[in-house]
Amino acid sequence: MNEGKLMEIRDLRVEVEGIPILSGVDMAFEQDAVYAVLGPNASGKSTLAKAVMGLPQYEITGGEIIFKGESLLKKDISQRAKMGIAYAFQHPPAIPGVKLDDFICRICPDYECKAPSDHLMGESCVCRQELYDDFDRLGISNLADRDLNDNFSGGEMKRSELFQVLSLRPDIMFLDEPDSGLDYDSLKVVGRELKSIRDKGDTTMVVISHHRYILEFLEVDTIFILQNGRVAYTGDMKDIPVLQEKGYDRFLAEVTA
Repeated sequence: MNEGKLMEIRDLRVEVEGIPILSGVDMAFEQDAVYAVLGPNASGKSTLAKAVMGLPQYEITGGEIIFKGESLLKKDISQRAKMGIAYAFQHPPAIPGVKLDDFICRICPDYECKAPSDHLMGESCVCRQELYDDFDRLGISNLADRDLNDNFSGGEMKRSELFQVLSLRPDIMFLDEPDSGLDYDSLKVVGRELKSIRDKGDTTMVVISHHRYILEFLEVDTIFILQNGRVAYTGDMKDIPVLQEKGYDRFLAEVTA
């Protein structure tokens, strides 16, 4: 692994139900940096993240994914998560019967009870107040004792999903359209939270998005534009306003001419 590279994706080829989606993607992600993966619909953005995470229906037919110097290709989702990779779904599934506060407390090492007399999420548990302070910060304290993602609004679901991913304390997180379905107030909450993570500098973020607004909170270091299953362009934040004005086809035609 090259110095400073947390993850390298080399000539990655992915099929879904026999249909090629990615046809040779090359990317590299450095530690504690922020990346945006952009592109028109069906360009392969979400497929890239799901293949990295190891979702079984995304079949890797060629190439390599190297994380911390180790190949991921033979590792399942659980193993990849334990290594420090997280993925926030664009449309998270509902899980009836699992309370959000209990789930967060179980997956986050920071919320472990600190005294022998404590018990998980009990009233005497030291982690309980810390957990609810974090719920308040994201404006989802009303969801704490509700079933996970069950009948959440679009904004509630996005903030809940972000909280779940952050609770894993990953080394790299893939956020699949974290701004979709958000009203302006929710967008500001999510944007501020992501910016605070960036400012801490202990997590690499890869943001998949169609919009510039969430990216402006983050001061993205590098953008990758996918087209037809490949990286068509690599740039930075100064390209975003131009891209928004011209659209993908015209922008890519001009920069690759």
